[in-house]
Amino acid sequence: MTKEKTLSAKEKGKLNAKKISDWLKTEPAIPIFQQKINKTAICRMHQIPKSTIETNPDLRDLFAKGGPIEKLAAKQKKLLSENSEHANSETSPDSTPEATEELKEKIDALQRRLDSITLDLASEEFLISTGRYIPKLYSGQGNS
Repeated sequence: MTKEKTLSAKEKGKLNAKKISDWLKTEPAIPIFQQKINKTAICRMHQIPKSTIETNPDLRDLFAKGGPIEKLAAKQKKLLSENSEHANSETSPDSTPEATEELKEKIDALQRRLDSITLDLASEEFLISTGRYIPKLYSGQGNS
């Protein structure tokens, strides 16, 4: 039986910092929560206690303002905003009255179909629970 060598706290700290720095080299999507870097999510990904950020100087440097994680997150935010601006400038929504009227007609047709399906379901449930059949007395325009 061989004993596994346990790492000292300093070695664990360096290993934890190396895990995150190696992860950053892959340029991953930085998790954001309420417009801030989600340190908890990052720590959970790497199975590192969040409390070690304050005690480990290497981790503190990685998570510091202006540090590598913040720079990558800022870069991603910038790319995301540029892409959304580019997409908004290229596509103009159809705001013609004809298109609006056509969409309203489609919505009305879908609503009629949904109502018909709901009535069919209620009829089936009534049949199952009581054994009595309810004939279709509603307009079947949207039925297929």
